[in-house]
Amino acid sequence: MKCESICISTTTDWNVVNIRDLEGIESIRSIWEQMQNKEPFPVPNADIDRYLASLNATSNDAQPYIILIKHYDNPVAMIIGRIERYKIRLKFGYLSFSCPRSKCFRVVYGGILGQPDIELSSLLFGELSKQLRQRQFDIISFNHLKTDTPFYNTVREIPGFFTRDRFPTVDEHWRMTVPEKIEQFYLSHSHGHRHNLRRAIRKFEEECHGESRIIHYSTTSDVDDFIRVAADISAKTYQNKLGAGLVNNEKTRSRLFAAAAKGWFRGHILYSGDIPCAFQLALNYRRIYYMESIGYNPDLSSYRPGLILFLKVLESLCADPSIDMIDFYFGGAEYKHRYGTEHWLEAWIHMFAPRPCPIFINTLRSSAASVNAGLEYIANMFRLADRIKRKWRRFLQEKR
Repeated sequence: MKCESICISTTTDWNVVNIRDLEGIESIRSIWEQMQNKEPFPVPNADIDRYLASLNATSNDAQPYIILIKHYDNPVAMIIGRIERYKIRLKFGYLSFSCPRSKCFRVVYGGILGQPDIELSSLLFGELSKQLRQRQFDIISFNHLKTDTPFYNTVREIPGFFTRDRFPTVDEHWRMTVPEKIEQFYLSHSHGHRHNLRRAIRKFEEECHGESRIIHYSTTSDVDDFIRVAADISAKTYQNKLGAGLVNNEKTRSRLFAAAAKGWFRGHILYSGDIPCAFQLALNYRRIYYMESIGYNPDLSSYRPGLILFLKVLESLCADPSIDMIDFYFGGAEYKHRYGTEHWLEAWIHMFAPRPCPIFINTLRSSAASVNAGLEYIANMFRLADRIKRKWRRFLQEKR
């Protein structure tokens, strides 16, 4: 990858360092790791080695881009992302269409380090706005910012009418405290729900296609086998039709090999006899089990293999002293509401350059979002939302 010089702009008290090459990233490795360690909830997406692995697995058009803010010589904030050609998706329910490809600065999840206050958020916003005006990129995409932070409020409120994201996508983010014993988990739910869970396990073990077993994966030598089987399962799911499934490609392999080399990789596949029924992919990162991807064979949905695998893995996590929490990542799926013990709101939000093409894309996106909001309101008013989702998912699964 081509190396470029590190650009440093200086004011009276502040130094802004723009880093656009791998050599520059390695020169700030210790700063990056120290700032990551100071985060109250550091996430694997913003870890320097995972960032580099993901960058290496992307197309040659992707370029690293890091903004480091120093107060005099003291590092106080960092924005971690990459610049690439990117198509924003316009969504109408489960249908989606692509906008024209634009040059986008995509900030990784957890990629705002330093917990910037109002003053520092304004400084970061000013630097990003300058880069947009100077045509360094057309759009900035922030992957799920917490909505209760000064930085989110700055990005949400300060941009002008035509460059502001008027309809950020807001998702719930759920976590679950891992109990010391699996029985504590069951006792935390109603008698009826405990009965249903245990009955589901018995049904799967007694009626499915053979003796059940779970294979656990955690080393670099396990990665290829896990991806091969998990991707075959994922290809049958409705998530795959939406572009959210696990795919057997170089990007997936690169990320999981890097995670396995650091000791983070956790993969699990549930079998019934010789039939793979469900998979679960996670990262064990700083005492938190991050569930990155799940899926099950829809032909076996009556046996609830995804639930069975989750319960069996949870039982092993209860006995694992290195795990304190399960992080379910984004989205408000029913099982997250039922089993999560804490949650907060996060938003996928954008900034647009003050030029015709980015403003046009923002206008299209805002129009689509307003239509979605109206349709969602009508569906909820007539209590049709869940029924529509089920029918659409069934339609996608039947298309395979």
